[in-house]
Amino acid sequence: MNSGDEKTPAPPACPLCLPRPDDCEHWIKVAQLTVSTLYLDRNQTYRGHCQLVYDGAHIEGLEQLDATEYQRLMADLRRAVSAISAAQRPDRMNYASLGNVVAHVHWHIVPRYRSDPRWGAPIYTTDLRDMKVTRLDDAGYRRIIAGIRAQLETLPWPR
Repeated sequence: MNSGDEKTPAPPACPLCLPRPDDCEHWIKVAQLTVSTLYLDRNQTYRGHCQLVYDGAHIEGLEQLDATEYQRLMADLRRAVSAISAAQRPDRMNYASLGNVVAHVHWHIVPRYRSDPRWGAPIYTTDLRDMKVTRLDDAGYRRIIAGIRAQLETLPWPR
């Protein structure tokens, strides 16, 4: 088992390693947290779908984090989930950290609604190219981001 001191070298052009853009075809930055950054996914089929990306050195699994970094990342995850849940009021929340497409520690935080196209089932059961894509206008993205940021401001920072 890795002690946490050894980090996996970044694969060529890892899209989640720093520096990464605040705004791109895949996401828009919501907030910088303690050891990670929260991004709103541009595909809003599941309203409020975000990604929480670890900002430290390139790692591919939680087992590569030392205990302190792991605790900080989990505190960031909890804070992000709490803010998204309060802002979007979903019927359920899903959390996925897979690493199959991009091997860099990150979490998909997916609010689920009884009205969503895959209610009661996982969203990742087909090729990404076959999944429904819902794009918003800029005002729609701004409204969701503003709601999440407002909730983040009410939540205490981890100690």
